[in-house]
Amino acid sequence: MTGGCALAGAVETIDVNGHAVRVDAQTQVVVDDAVLPSGSALPDKPGLRVEARYAATAAPLGVPAAATVVFSYAVRGPVTSVVPLRVLGQEVTVTADTRLTGVPGGAIGNVALGDHLDVSGYVDANASLLASFVEYLPTPTPRWLLSGYVDAANGDEISIGPQRVSVAGVTPIDCGGSVAAGQYVQIRADAIPGFDAASVLDSVTRLACATPMPVGTPGALGALTGLVGVVDASSFTFGPYTVSYDASTEFRYGSAEDLVAGAAIEVDGVFGAGGAFAAQGIQFDAPMIRLEGPVDPADVQAGADGTVTLLGNTVRRAAQLRDEDGIYASGIGQPAQVELRGYLDRVGQRWATRARLRGAPDPADARAGGPVESVARPLMSVLGLTLDATGATFEDPAGNAIDADAFFAGAVPGALVEQSGAWNGVDTLAGGVVALIAPLDPPPADAPRMLVVGTLRAGDALFADGFD
Repeated sequence: MTGGCALAGAVETIDVNGHAVRVDAQTQVVVDDAVLPSGSALPDKPGLRVEARYAATAAPLGVPAAATVVFSYAVRGPVTSVVPLRVLGQEVTVTADTRLTGVPGGAIGNVALGDHLDVSGYVDANASLLASFVEYLPTPTPRWLLSGYVDAANGDEISIGPQRVSVAGVTPIDCGGSVAAGQYVQIRADAIPGFDAASVLDSVTRLACATPMPVGTPGALGALTGLVGVVDASSFTFGPYTVSYDASTEFRYGSAEDLVAGAAIEVDGVFGAGGAFAAQGIQFDAPMIRLEGPVDPADVQAGADGTVTLLGNTVRRAAQLRDEDGIYASGIGQPAQVELRGYLDRVGQRWATRARLRGAPDPADARAGGPVESVARPLMSVLGLTLDATGATFEDPAGNAIDADAFFAGAVPGALVEQSGAWNGVDTLAGGVVALIAPLDPPPADAPRMLVVGTLRAGDALFADGFD
């Protein structure tokens, strides 16, 4: 499943999450677990997940070529539900940032039950997938792929989310003898005619336990993209890693407060022993948003395609949502204070990754945070709201008090700010505390890394035969 780019073996550089990855004749290129023969075209599919590993982190003649470059998919097979969208039982979030190829009418809503999709992206522990690339397959594929965390293992059957899988007669690879709940697996299977949401996947040809992200060498630098797992005070799980951060860690498009389960980020830092990873920088894949305020029952449209309208913002349910109070799942029975965390996609759609109740409705204790759209001091436009800083106190990203001049020097369009104040019930927050969450800093300079995990950003080589 490759398509026209430069030939494997030619000297070129591709863009993986903003990192220049050099490919030459010695680079082994793998596409969907198959080694790409020399002279074959590299995939020209922006959004496809890429892992680039280097034999060394530096070279005497400039940027080293990657030792291996792996292009991979997460799930391939039939659509088993359209609301929500599921492929082989795995719920898929498709945003405006997802690259679509061949989808009828260019809209994911045109996909029907039984259609076949090839999906690349990042697997969450809740049996969902944040898609970076979706390809519509007009001819059903005879070989299926399913990746994810095992929810339950009972004898000859396991489940990955709602998808039941028969492992009768299958010899697991690298699973310690048998498959157990919590293990991350990659399954290859033959197509099954008439397969639907109630079907058991009983045509498995290969099942292997793996890590959702490759393991790096202790002491080396790495840049890893994926979804946040379990969050503690100064660390979080991230695939096979426990990522630690501190006051020296630089954040972009969000802050440590936005590290919630299911959030998509890139982490730059140093590999340690035993799965440790010390973060030097953390960049959110999309600008983070924060909203808190009064919500009426009519403001909640519950269900798989649910929304919550909060402070005038309609926020969609992402498959990666942690909804501990069942707000999106069941709605609310009476007016309540609701807090939402999430992100903006490139066309401004709001997506929720966390929702929770915060007590009785209180417009005097509202909160809105996101990218600055415009500034007319003391007013700012954020998430379509007017933030009025008149009479407010100001804080820097570390929570330290600053004056208004220092705040507005950093609160330029694109920077992330937050106001905790009183909502007028229409479109304005006023007073309280106004904080600069993430200034609009330039990205850090790229540096040689032993391992880069991200998505293909350029549909063709950025450079050929060197940097020019």
